[in-house]
Amino acid sequence: MASPYELFLERALRLEGSRFWAWLRTPKGEVDLQRFADGNWLAHPNLNQDELESFCLNLRLLIQDQDGFSIRQIRRLAQEWPARYEHQRAGIEQAVEELHRRLDEPSFVSLPRAGRTTNRDLFDVIFYGGIAHANPGKREEFQRMSSTGVFTYFTFRAFCGVLFHYRNCIVQVAYQLGQYCLAEKKSGNAG
Repeated sequence: MASPYELFLERALRLEGSRFWAWLRTPKGEVDLQRFADGNWLAHPNLNQDELESFCLNLRLLIQDQDGFSIRQIRRLAQEWPARYEHQRAGIEQAVEELHRRLDEPSFVSLPRAGRTTNRDLFDVIFYGGIAHANPGKREEFQRMSSTGVFTYFTFRAFCGVLFHYRNCIVQVAYQLGQYCLAEKKSGNAG
């Protein structure tokens, strides 16, 4: 059976090599705002909804604790590493702290409710309200946000910005975890 470390690294690699991630990093072409106005909130040039959802489902495995290999769990396990891995442990801590800082920043778009909207708020509504989950408490707000015409273009772009923050954290955690696993394997210890 694969260890939490192996599972985390495997899923991180899937995210990095996904078609959606390749799409997100490349120029998009001309945007047809009329398609957004007509209610198609995912009308971005060459965007494949299945690839987006696949990316998000893999991301979900890395950010929720149920499967045993989330960012939070890798962070916790790293606290038990021998002192010689302090640099790797610090790298994981730094990546997670940066993610939390970015998630707590004001969002580029606001949710239709009173108060300040953070990147975390926006992510939670889109991710858990309809993309990778159908949380009853977020579904209605997701439906409103994904059906506001041209505004949805900006909503999706802001959501993609939050995906970049998650991806950056995961890549950094995976790098530090990989360094730890390689060193442990080289020294003959089980990792």
